[in-house]
Amino acid sequence: MTVGDDRHDMGDQPSTEVRAVDRTIRIVETLRDLQPAGVTEVANAAGLAKSSVYNHLETLGNAGYVIKNDGEYELGLRFLPLGEAARQRLSVYRAARSEVEQLGREMGTNAYLSVEERGLATVIFRHLENEIDLGSIGTTVPLTTSSMGKAILAQLPEGRIDEIVDRHGLPRMTESSIVDRDTLDEELERIRQQGFARDEGEHVKRLRGVGAAVLGPDGAVRGAVSVSGPEREFRGTFFEEELPDAVLDVTNVIELKLMENMSV
Repeated sequence: MTVGDDRHDMGDQPSTEVRAVDRTIRIVETLRDLQPAGVTEVANAAGLAKSSVYNHLETLGNAGYVIKNDGEYELGLRFLPLGEAARQRLSVYRAARSEVEQLGREMGTNAYLSVEERGLATVIFRHLENEIDLGSIGTTVPLTTSSMGKAILAQLPEGRIDEIVDRHGLPRMTESSIVDRDTLDEELERIRQQGFARDEGEHVKRLRGVGAAVLGPDGAVRGAVSVSGPEREFRGTFFEEELPDAVLDVTNVIELKLMENMSV
């Protein structure tokens, strides 16, 4: 579900060292999607030579980042501390985790915390209550096709919105996705007025969501809290009133915690 590829933003003629890093990242991401997988499978999917893939996988294995069983490779657990360190540096994660978990339990829905990075919404925490999932931790989605993404986008400066749309476009994930800039601008203004965003099956068909932005003490958007579930359950008063009220209550609590932490 990952959208976009920013590995080549470093220039048109990357050095040999940068190309090597690029290949390593491509191999790791390909292995993530295929694991367990052999060298040939990874090489074919990544579009790289088998010899290069083998050398990279063996080097990663020696460092503990890849494990090999019966000729097939998988990601190693040594990646876990890196991901956790990336999350822990975010004050919004530390302030929001328990609140998002409680929201999901009380409402009986999947609940998510996401942040904007590189013009995409990245899920950094989730609590699951049903099998219809928007995406695992680390999943990136377009800001224009989900309640969490639109909630974030609505709080960004106009110039930043232009940059994101220019870079990522208005992808059509389903027939309900917003693919027209005027329609997007109208939707973002509606979100600003009501304080929350809705997803009417715009990212995953028959999956609905409600999301609201989390603002820092400086007024800048820090992320978004959202809930999602099947449209057969997200309907009527529950979808129109109860979920928005619950999400807004949680974002208010998180914003207060961010303010308190700043003053400590």
